[in-house]
Amino acid sequence: MPLELLLDSQAAEEFMHAWPDTPQLLMLPADGRALTRVISANTIIDMLDSGCFPPADVNVVKNDTVRHPRLFTSADRLDPVKLRQARDRGHTVQMRHLERWLPAMATVTRSIQRQTGCTNYVSAFVTPAGQQGLGHHWDQYLSIVVQLAGTKTWDLWKPKAAQPTRAHLTTVELWQDQWIEEWNGSGPGMSFDLSPHQVLVLPRGWIHNPYNKDTTESVHLTFVIKERTPLWIAEHLTATVINDPAFRQSIPPSDLTPEAIASRVEQTREMLIQHLSALDTHELARVLRSVADAEVDLDLV
Repeated sequence: MPLELLLDSQAAEEFMHAWPDTPQLLMLPADGRALTRVISANTIIDMLDSGCFPPADVNVVKNDTVRHPRLFTSADRLDPVKLRQARDRGHTVQMRHLERWLPAMATVTRSIQRQTGCTNYVSAFVTPAGQQGLGHHWDQYLSIVVQLAGTKTWDLWKPKAAQPTRAHLTTVELWQDQWIEEWNGSGPGMSFDLSPHQVLVLPRGWIHNPYNKDTTESVHLTFVIKERTPLWIAEHLTATVINDPAFRQSIPPSDLTPEAIASRVEQTREMLIQHLSALDTHELARVLRSVADAEVDLDLV
């Protein structure tokens, strides 16, 4: 099974019943070692050194500052010489969506989606010795970090926001500058030094500060899984109203005035309750599982 490429069999089985809410440090299973021979640190470095990767999916960042694409492109293409110079100056390179460009990664992510019903993608990060790319932040999706080469340190703190999503409670939305002093003053709640073939499971919302304090370059993969939530089901439930002509009728401007719109809201709520009460939930469940298996999530960034 696909998750067993990244996690041991016990952890993979637990994931199928409940996504983790605390970080875990695991060893890459034997089947995963085969995967890292297909997509090794050398594979990642070769793509950078040859320029064989689309620049739109490349980020170059140092000390939490993202650099302009002209730093690493020429004529709208990845420039290996410029990119090498940026790395020599201590910049981290992120290569997003490996599954769009490497068949092996596409096979893995599609298999994970069929297994879990969750869209997912994979990125690679190359961080020079003694350097840092991204600083303190939290993500809205579950991350499974696989260290390929070198060592990466991950300082972790408990979440500031409960169950963040891409549309709600993001780092950018809630950020407060004084948190850095607070986190640095208290020290991390957890800290892991990932070495090759180690795996860090990072639940969404956990604050992390990753950096390379070693004397060699760090290369890791991050598999990002977008967990489904009840909101996802609710959105599909309400979307079914499009089949009812009553929900497609035009609302006159007079019913959109501040005085009149409240009654329209109440009327529509009652219509929605009646619609959902009559819905064939078994049929929708069948459709939802098909959507979960095949959906392409363009918002996964």
